[in-house]
Amino acid sequence: MHKPDVAAPGVKILAATLPPRGYNGFQLMSGTSMAAPHVSGIVALLKAARPHWSPTAIKSALVTTGN
Repeated sequence: MHKPDVAAPGVKILAATLPPRGYNGFQLMSGTSMAAPHVSGIVALLKAARPHWSPTAIKSALVTTGN
């Protein structure tokens, strides 16, 4: 069985919702679809800061520096 290389928060993420759900258009949500934007965002920031890095280098940076 494989373990994930990178885990992202997916619990109690403040998310925008359409009325009548949530309070003032926001509610806390959980799930893998809530975690994906966090990982995508950090990858985009790394790619912007280091455009010459390969996908493997970016993955290595995430795996070796996360705690």
